[in-house]
Amino acid sequence: MKIFTKDLICCQYYALDKKSCLYEMTELLEKQGVVTSADAFFKEIMEREKLMSTGIGRGVAMPHARTSSAQDLKVAVYLLDNELEFEAIDGEPVKIIFMIAVPESLKELYMRIMSAIANFFRSEENRSKVLNCSSVDELYEILEGIKYEV
Repeated sequence: MKIFTKDLICCQYYALDKKSCLYEMTELLEKQGVVTSADAFFKEIMEREKLMSTGIGRGVAMPHARTSSAQDLKVAVYLLDNELEFEAIDGEPVKIIFMIAVPESLKELYMRIMSAIANFFRSEENRSKVLNCSSVDELYEILEGIKYEV
């Protein structure tokens, strides 16, 4: 199962604010057929953010929702040109956002994927590689190194 695809990766994106960035990501997921409704998925994402920020620290955020509007488990990835205030657990702004769309039936797999992404970014070397990417192809190649069990 491929969770990363080049058509769901955006490099050097300038985010105006958290809400508009997250909405644009949901629109990309809808455009690529991953979710049936950007509006419905965005509502789920924002409900999750109200509970607790998905900014996991070290400049990384993982907004996610397990919902019936998700057709497939896929991850949209935005590498930001700017730092975005995200109320992350370490108080630091975010530069890398992984938006995870999860069908309701895939709870265990999505927990493994979230864990694999978080573990990947514990490495300063991995964070630096991602932050220094200048193209979708380059970022995709690095993301393919994130290992998880299906």
